[in-house]
Amino acid sequence: MFPFTLALFFKPKGACVLVAFDFDGTITDRDSLQDFIRRMRGWPVCIRAYLACVPRVLYWDRGPQRRQAIKHRFLRSALGGLSRAQVQSLADIYVRDHVPQILRPEMVERVHAHTARGDTVVLVSASPSIYLWPWAQAQGMVQVLASELAFDEQQGCVGLASANCWGQEKVNRLQAWLGDKTVQLDMAYGDSPGDAQMLAHTRQPWLRGRDTALPDLIK
Repeated sequence: MFPFTLALFFKPKGACVLVAFDFDGTITDRDSLQDFIRRMRGWPVCIRAYLACVPRVLYWDRGPQRRQAIKHRFLRSALGGLSRAQVQSLADIYVRDHVPQILRPEMVERVHAHTARGDTVVLVSASPSIYLWPWAQAQGMVQVLASELAFDEQQGCVGLASANCWGQEKVNRLQAWLGDKTVQLDMAYGDSPGDAQMLAHTRQPWLRGRDTALPDLIK
């Protein structure tokens, strides 16, 4: 975990601006997890993983627990039998060869605009950190708060090791990272209901589809 000073919230002259970005649909033009599995594991494995999720898809509960259960089953089916090192190898290839194809140029420019002026930029995503970290570090982001994979020595990947980083869990992760101070972002970028709680804790939020032009950078 990277060091962070709570003094950012007091905004003295010259203090850093705290910025959070969602990844899927915000920086990218699609869901990166499904794209990762399809490209790196192939359609047969991807379809098998979708089928494994059917019982939870049909379950009556429509809340976060259902979303968590679906993702857990999908990952366990798609990556089961692969060690952490094997999944990391696939993640590195995906970041190098495929992620550039799904990025929104204007959002990458916005990330670079924030990092170039010294803002503290965090990636907060429901997708797995195993491929988000290499990409985020290359962009100058200081932290990735995302869903974590669980691995077993015999079975390989067995699904999620953490809560799915979506909705209120995004705020929970930010809170755990920042410490005791109430979460208050200066700017945040999202695209879906899964970002609503994070944007509600932001001085200047931006939601794709609701807001058109990107806002001016906070000084």
